[in-house]
Parts: sequence; C-alpha cells; structure tokens
Amino acid sequence: MAAVLVLIACEAPGVPRALAGSVPSASNVNAALAQPAAGAGETPKAGGSGSVAVIKGKVKIGLADFKITPNELAVPASKVTFVFENSGRYTHDFRIEGKGMDVKAPKIGAGGTREWSVALTPGTYRISCPISNHDQRGMEGALAVVD
Repeated sequence: MAAVLVLIACEAPGVPRALAGSVPSASNVNAALAQPAAGAGETPKAGGSGSVAVIKGKVKIGLADFKITPNELAVPASKVTFVFENSGRYTHDFRIEGKGMDVKAPKIGAGGTREWSVALTPGTYRISCPISNHDQRGMEGALAVVD
C-alpha cells in the first residue's frame, strides 16, 4: 500500500511545472570559465538555479525532490564522471539529451550515491530526471560542454 501511495504522489496530475533549467547563456558560461574550476573531489561554489558551475574532474550532482543541483553546469569536452547523491525520498535518475545523444545513468535510490562516466563532445545538452514527471516538476537543467 505504501508503494502505491508513493507512486501516486509522483504522478500527481495538475502539479504546477517549475520553470527551471534554461540553457546557459554564453555570458554565464564565459564568466564561469574565467573563475577557477573545482577539481576532483571538490564541491563547486557556483551552482543551483541561475548559475553555472564549471567543473573539471568528478562532477558532483545533488538529486532531491524535485531539483538537480547544480542545474546549469559546464564541463570540458572529455570523458566525465558524475557523482550523484540522492538526498530525496524518491528514486531519481539522470539523463543527458542533445546533439544526437540520449543517455541515462542507472537509477539512484533514496539516500544513495552512484558514479557514472560518459564521453561528452562540445555542445549544449538538456539534463533531467526522466522518472515519472520529475522533469516537469523541476528536475531539469542544462549542461554546456566546452573545448
């Protein structure tokens, strides 16, 4: 019965869609590139709504009900390792779409962490949680991959 209630809560119709995660503007990305980037194992100071985190090494991504932090980020073109931490009550996922790419990380259960690596080429991509209607509830954003 509890599982049914959780699924109903995730699928609640009529939930207002949060306006989150537009594509990073060139000025935001360029300004962020001018700042020192966080290295592997460091938490970037930039991030969250309206800011761009430029990260080298492992990229820490927070997943919660219902947001991705940071929701706008930039990484160098290469193989990137994302480190997900799900602090939410629900299982979440992470999807990268754009430029002919559509890949998903394995699901991350509530309270879980997971590392996932993917090779990225320069361009702008949409990031989201594709589970249920999580992206419509605010779990979306943008990823800029720069040379």
